[in-house]
Amino acid sequence: MVPLTRKPFDGTENRPETGSGQPVWWYDQKRKRGSDRTYSGQVNHIHGVGAERLRGELADVIRDLLDWAAAQQQTDADQSIEDGEAA
Repeated sequence: MVPLTRKPFDGTENRPETGSGQPVWWYDQKRKRGSDRTYSGQVNHIHGVGAERLRGELADVIRDLLDWAAAQQQTDADQSIEDGEAA
């Protein structure tokens, strides 16, 4: 986790400034019930060995998610066959 150097945007003030040259992103979630939500953060660029390590971690997570999704599809297909929905 990387701690934020600026106070997060809470929706009651102006959008955060980019100050130190770091891009800031935000997402406004409009809700039908309850109050709206705003998420924000800053982009930290990573280079060199740290970037390679992070790319490897992300590749591992993506592989795990793809394996999970394939298993879910197989489970759904098996359930359809048991229910007599096979073509």
